[in-house]
Amino acid sequence: MAKKGQLSIDKFQATMPVTNEAAQKPPYYYRNMRMMFVTYRTDEEAALAWLPEALELDEPALVTIIIAHYGFSTFGPYNEAMMAIRARLDGELVSYYPALFTDNEAPLIGGREIWGWPKKLAKISISDQSEVMMGIVERPTNNRLLTATMRNVTPVAPEDFPTTNNVSLKVIPCATESKKPALAQLIGSNLDLVPHVGSNGVADLWTGPGSVCFDAPSEIDSWYKLPVKEIVGCYSGTFDAVLGHGRILKEL
Repeated sequence: MAKKGQLSIDKFQATMPVTNEAAQKPPYYYRNMRMMFVTYRTDEEAALAWLPEALELDEPALVTIIIAHYGFSTFGPYNEAMMAIRARLDGELVSYYPALFTDNEAPLIGGREIWGWPKKLAKISISDQSEVMMGIVERPTNNRLLTATMRNVTPVAPEDFPTTNNVSLKVIPCATESKKPALAQLIGSNLDLVPHVGSNGVADLWTGPGSVCFDAPSEIDSWYKLPVKEIVGCYSGTFDAVLGHGRILKEL
């Protein structure tokens, strides 16, 4: 007599494959996160084209490019590049992330499957040359998509560092020929960055002049379609953080 399988839903692990998960369930712990943030004013119509209908574009239209090196995380060490559009959800100021890059398989899988972070693999670096901090994104390798630079000049008090809740669009395609996805949700999440503090009591959190340039316009990874009109703020720092479960904000 044929026997039924014994793998029930309550035995599924956190991510696929459900018998040998690629990434465990949250929370995820981070230490020694070196991050650079460059915020610029962009074209309003371009930002609206990338913003889900459930969100409203905040004015002026602002985009933040984030380049990060995570020295330790429970995903393992990795680099990441992110694009965030400043928006509003039911009046609340949020950062919506239309695109991310990473260079590590585990956070790519966990980020996409759990929170719907739209991650792709790329080559990412963050380094110092003389007084300049520089972040570079290549995809594919040797095709430079983005260069961000800044100089650390003035310390910033942690309470003056601008932060918002994060929003991602989680989409699971339908296995059939349906034009609608099987699942579409706006997901909220928080990554509360805790800056390191030096022996003199000053937080490792800085501001100064900077820039961002889209070096090789690509239709495959078209970040350049949110053009740089004016740089409005640059920050960098070293942080620790904990990334917990997300929240379903809207079913689309």
